[in-house]
Amino acid sequence: MNKFIKTITVLALSLGITFNISAQTAKETITGKTAPEIVKLMGTGWNLGNTLDANSRPGLDAEISWKNPKTTQKMIDAVKEAGFNTVRIPVSWGTHTDYSNDMDFKIDEQWLARVKEVVDYCFNNNLFVILNIHHDTNKDYYYPSEAFREQSETYVKEVWSQVAATFSDYDQHLIFETLNEPRLTGTNYEWWFDMNNITSEVKSSIEIINNLNQIAVDAIRDNGSDYNKERMIMCPGYCASMDGCRNKYFKLPSDKGGATNRIAISVHAYAPYELCLGDLSVTKFENSMKSGIEWHFSTLKNEFVKNDIAVVIGETSISNKNNLEDRLKWVECFYGNSKKYEIPCVLWDNNVYSNNGGEAHGYLNRKELTWYADGKEVVNKIMNTLGIGDSTSVNDIEADIDINITFNDNELNITSTELVEYVALFDLTGNLILESTEKRISNLGYLKKGIYIVYVDTKKGKVIKKVIKTSL
Repeated sequence: MNKFIKTITVLALSLGITFNISAQTAKETITGKTAPEIVKLMGTGWNLGNTLDANSRPGLDAEISWKNPKTTQKMIDAVKEAGFNTVRIPVSWGTHTDYSNDMDFKIDEQWLARVKEVVDYCFNNNLFVILNIHHDTNKDYYYPSEAFREQSETYVKEVWSQVAATFSDYDQHLIFETLNEPRLTGTNYEWWFDMNNITSEVKSSIEIINNLNQIAVDAIRDNGSDYNKERMIMCPGYCASMDGCRNKYFKLPSDKGGATNRIAISVHAYAPYELCLGDLSVTKFENSMKSGIEWHFSTLKNEFVKNDIAVVIGETSISNKNNLEDRLKWVECFYGNSKKYEIPCVLWDNNVYSNNGGEAHGYLNRKELTWYADGKEVVNKIMNTLGIGDSTSVNDIEADIDINITFNDNELNITSTELVEYVALFDLTGNLILESTEKRISNLGYLKKGIYIVYVDTKKGKVIKKVIKTSL
């Protein structure tokens, strides 16, 4: 970090401004980072739920089979503009596979290309991306029981070998998540087991999940590309619960990629469950719930983060039960602990706005490219709780300097009586767009109209100003 970045960081903190100084620009690559370092760069995230993870039929129309519109660049732009810095893209691969030559689960090339297109929408916005195997936990693809061990191993190996090859030239902005909520579906142990009395069925399943995580990691590393050798890989335990990765049988995979500390733990946390998901009669956020949420985060911190093991909460949300005030209280508590314990969360969004029995997690109206009214309030509360500012949270700071800043068409111009030593341009979420030592910066036509933040360092003082780009 150079002296100018240090200066602006200190200045921003003193003024209560949050700048993501470490974020890279879209044209730069991230490489050489450990999993704990990447986690600190991820910010807060959003899930493209019930879309590419739809598994009811093969073909490209699967993307819209759960009544969500086709994903677009503008949709991901809206997510970025709201302040999110990570997008999780759940993907079901199974219905898009077939036997081909020596491969039991050959992925349809059109489906792979479509997934790549959506990932590129995120890369165009300099977002981190989490890509996984989702909703394929069944006896046709992988099922973590002894009876289906061999088939499961083949499925996981072949899918990740193909995905790793497709994305071999994508930098550390792209994160792979081996599995989603692996579990014994359709059994009494599907979502819960007794930590103090783990049955033989669950113990066997945990050990098989350990093996599937290892097979996925090996398949990714075996691809051979430099990026795949160092890519961060998220690995869940049984049903992606916290207990699933803190029981005595769970093990993180070993890593033969050659880079140190690139494996992270993936957990899901709809906590407390009765409020966030399951029970329509539970609508109030009670003060008694706060200790349970903090225990959840502090446990992850003490058992993993403090031991230099990165943790990502890949799914969380609170269902819309016509209880906005209580949802906002939950956000303040849950995301307050996310910030306190430095564990990033990825908001689950299935675009279901109406109360439907616990699965109403609609925030972005993807058809209209607007945020649902309640959804926008929840998202704003998330950003405010995490300290991710908007235009109202940044005040102009100006030294005693005769300076004028304009941003028209594709050019940023600074007129000053003092020598300009350094210029930095940020978006409203605090992400660094560019740095320069020039008073005139051209070729900015790719930036959208809107409000930006300009930092100028001169020999006489420092200036922070909001500026408006008035045209494309």
